[in-house]
Formats: sequence, structure tokens, C-alpha cells
Amino acid sequence: MQQKTVGTHKRPKWVKSGEEELCPECFKAVGDKNRYKLICLLGSSTEGMNVGAMTKKLKLTQPTVTHHLNILREVNAVNREERGRERIYRLNRSAHCFEDCQIPYN
Repeated sequence: MQQKTVGTHKRPKWVKSGEEELCPECFKAVGDKNRYKLICLLGSSTEGMNVGAMTKKLKLTQPTVTHHLNILREVNAVNREERGRERIYRLNRSAHCFEDCQIPYN
């Protein structure tokens, strides 16, 4: 049985630099404009952020931010640290999307 070749996707227009073609995993990370805004927001944060702070900054609902964060966690683009009842999210700068596909995050 032959394996299917995984295709690439054209970089979205809102991602101004990086590779022209992205792997499916990285396209999933930035294929939605709000998800890319979330990446840039976390990329500019040195301490990380909780969902409440991201919700205020991006003017999105809490369920929407949580949904996007879960997708970013699936592709290893963000890390989550539990602090009691609070969860702090940080960009995983060493993730494939940022190192190999060179997606800018600031």
C-alpha cells in the first residue's frame, strides 16, 4: 500500500514572513487569523498569560480563546502551566512551527 504524500499549504496573507509553504500542522496553527493573533500575543509576553488576560487583549470570548489554545497545544505551539486554579500559557518558541517553518511570533 502506498502512503499518501502530505501536502503543504500556502502561507496565509496575514502571516507576513516565514516559509511560503507550510506543513499541515503549522498551517493549522496560523490558518485562522485569531489563532495567529494569539500566537503573536503570547510571543510578546515574557511571563505568559492566562485566558482572562488574553480574552481582554484580543476582545474574544473565553470559549473562543480556550478553543484556539487547545488547537495550539495539539501542534505543540504553546505550553500550559498549572498554578492552582489558574493556567498560564506560554509560546513554545522551540516548536517546529517557529523553528522549521519560521512562522514569526511578534
